Amino acid sequence: MSGIVVACAVALFASAVVLRAALMSFTASTTRRVERALPPAGAFVDIDGARIHYIDRGQSPVTLLLLHGLGGNVMHFTHSVVDRLARDFRVVVMERPGSGYSTRAVDAAAGPLAQAGTVADSSARSVLRCFCVNHPPCSRG
Repeated sequence: MSGIVVACAVALFASAVVLRAALMSFTASTTRRVERALPPAGAFVDIDGARIHYIDRGQSPVTLLLLHGLGGNVMHFTHSVVDRLARDFRVVVMERPGSGYSTRAVDAAAGPLAQAGTVADSSARSVLRCFCVNHPPCSRG
């Protein structure tokens, strides 16, 4: 009886490993298809191990910074808002870490309060300062 239990446990473990590998492969394949169909609309900047996707449009000395909500991305603003606002303002749209094409640092917290802190911390402030004063080497990513 003990041999049957061990064999079942081994078979169950092997099935779990195969299922995990199949799901990882499916996820990677789906990600590549989506990224080909909807390429990033902006540029990227690295902040503390995160690769942040942003859009920078308009020429005004007054800058508006737009951040999407939980589960969003920059496309929520590019649909109709950014081009209208860019007529009168410089508009910078940043994706939150881990959303859209932005990545999150491996050790970074994923909650909304922690991500809000990313925008407020010193590294993000330096990036936003570059956007706001239109410093070309920094804002061109």
